[in-house]
Amino acid sequence: MELLSLFPQFLANGVVNGASYVLVAVGLTLVFGILNIVNFAHGEFYMLGGYAGVTASTLLGFPLVPTLIVVVLCLAAFGMLAERVVFRPLGIRDPSNAIIASFGLSVLLQNGALLVFGAQPKTLRTDLANVPVQIGSVFLTGQRVLIVVVAMGVVTALFLVLRYTWTGRALRAMAQHPVVAQISGVNVRKVAVITFAIAGAMSGVAGALMSSVLLVQPTSGGMLVMKAFTVVILGGMGSIAGAVLAGVGLGVIEAMVSGYVGNELRDMIGFFLVIAMLLLRPQGLLGQSTERS
Repeated sequence: MELLSLFPQFLANGVVNGASYVLVAVGLTLVFGILNIVNFAHGEFYMLGGYAGVTASTLLGFPLVPTLIVVVLCLAAFGMLAERVVFRPLGIRDPSNAIIASFGLSVLLQNGALLVFGAQPKTLRTDLANVPVQIGSVFLTGQRVLIVVVAMGVVTALFLVLRYTWTGRALRAMAQHPVVAQISGVNVRKVAVITFAIAGAMSGVAGALMSSVLLVQPTSGGMLVMKAFTVVILGGMGSIAGAVLAGVGLGVIEAMVSGYVGNELRDMIGFFLVIAMLLLRPQGLLGQSTERS
């Protein structure tokens, strides 16, 4: 009965973790769905966002909102730089080169962060971390609530941009049919830059917010990118709605497994779910099947 009474707390913890998965996975699925690029360095965008947040808050003394603005600008700029310097030149020659390059970029960023920031884990300290929030039998900190609120706001804003702006329509056109989109006048290079900027900014925000809950270190993006790929596969490759649903679902499932079964199985359950999904529904929860009758 005691474990059963902890169900709401486990659920809330899972939603918080799932919100961070959503922010990273949506950016990852945008890059794949629109540009057909598999970016294994995406977790390092998350890691750099954490360090950018710690630097802006600790060294520059910025409060939380300006810190997040700095993170968005820095990681959007870095995403555009990565697209221009790494992915665009190599992807034109052979799309598979971009996958290899992303591995190299991942190693480069990890070692660069180790040289610049050191191996000592760091944390983003905010006043909200000491603000208790109680909802019924659920206890959270203000910082954890903020993670969920920001994730909801960012994803909602992204859906509105994709649905109602010219840029959003261009992105959706590229995702649906690149050749027709180009014929219709869509600037492919501009779309690629915008896509990487959005993906970088979303991952950076997740890294900054989670660095106040979990410590940030040079290797903190490694496991996170595997979780993001798990979410993308479960939700359906290229499906933003699927990434949102699968991200929250994975976070909740992990929290339940950790609470009721054991923490050692927490990081394994996602891979079991991927295997089951590939066997039963290869296109994912909301992905579309590519099989032809």
